[in-house]
Amino acid sequence: MSGAEVIALISVGATALGTLITTCFTSMSLSRCKNISCCWDFIICDRDVVSEEVVAREVELQHQNRQ
Repeated sequence: MSGAEVIALISVGATALGTLITTCFTSMSLSRCKNISCCWDFIICDRDVVSEEVVAREVELQHQNRQ
């Protein structure tokens, strides 16, 4: 493999990993669960349930950022 192919492969892998991590933590931030377990219990979080207004505001902000 040439240097350019290795760099391209590393870039694609890093982008995929970043997307996976972002998706995981975005889902956790909008979760209404008290106990969250991610990555086969690698990340475990106990948190308070957020109010419906906060969830609605976050969803609206994310929708506005995508447009």
